[in-house]
Amino acid sequence: MTVVHDASANEVSFYLDGVKYAEGGTAAFDAPWKSTGGLQLGRARTAEGWGEQLKGVVDSVYAYEGVLSETEIRQLP
Repeated sequence: MTVVHDASANEVSFYLDGVKYAEGGTAAFDAPWKSTGGLQLGRARTAEGWGEQLKGVVDSVYAYEGVLSETEIRQLP
């Protein structure tokens, strides 16, 4: 799975196995926030705060600076 935040286009896109998700694969994202901490995966924000930890195993995580092209996304490991 790949998630791309394109600040210049004010949108976020979702890809699975290098292919953009067909329905709802891109959504408006015009209210980003400035991160003040580390990158965290597998959590949900609830009315009580952050919780609901991921149950399972994540093999690999990569974070890239900048927006990857669709060709670059298809070539990811």
